[in-house]
Order: sequence, then structure tokens, then C-alpha cells
Amino acid sequence: MTELKAFDEAVKFISDKDKKPKKPVPNERKLAIYALYKQATKGDVEGSQPWSIQLEARAKWDAWAKHKGMSKEAAEEAYVKEANSQIKEFEIS
Repeated sequence: MTELKAFDEAVKFISDKDKKPKKPVPNERKLAIYALYKQATKGDVEGSQPWSIQLEARAKWDAWAKHKGMSKEAAEEAYVKEANSQIKEFEIS
């Protein structure tokens, strides 16, 4: 099992299209790692909340907004922790 230590290493691993989970990753967990990535790279969520009929955009915005005020360093640390959790739980290799 891979144990990631740094944010850049985790982003590279998660972004690698050749890495496939053996178990399906629920949308909530995909949104969790997306939101932490956005918080670490962009900071607090920007713009207004999308309309509720824009399901994907709204879900992403809501997930990111949950981390409002979190520092870049804390978001990077949480991203690495979530990435390692998903690698283990969903057997990503």
C-alpha cells in the first residue's frame, strides 16, 4: 500500500489516470478530496452558490464552502490524510 507524505505527491497520485480503485469511491468522498484540493490551491470558495438545479456545480461549491477559513497548510494536510484514507479503503493502486 502506498503511504503519501506530501501534498504534491498526493495530488500527483490521485490525478494519475492509471491508478484505479478496486472498490467504487462514493461521490461524497470524491467531493471531499475535491474540496480540500480547492481550499489548498485557491483558498476560500468564490462566487455565489449555484442554483440547486445545477447539481454537480452546487455539490462541488457546497463541499468547498465547508472548508471556508481553513488555512492552506491545514487543507494540504487534510488532503494528504483523505488521499491516504481513500487509497487504503478503496484499494487504489
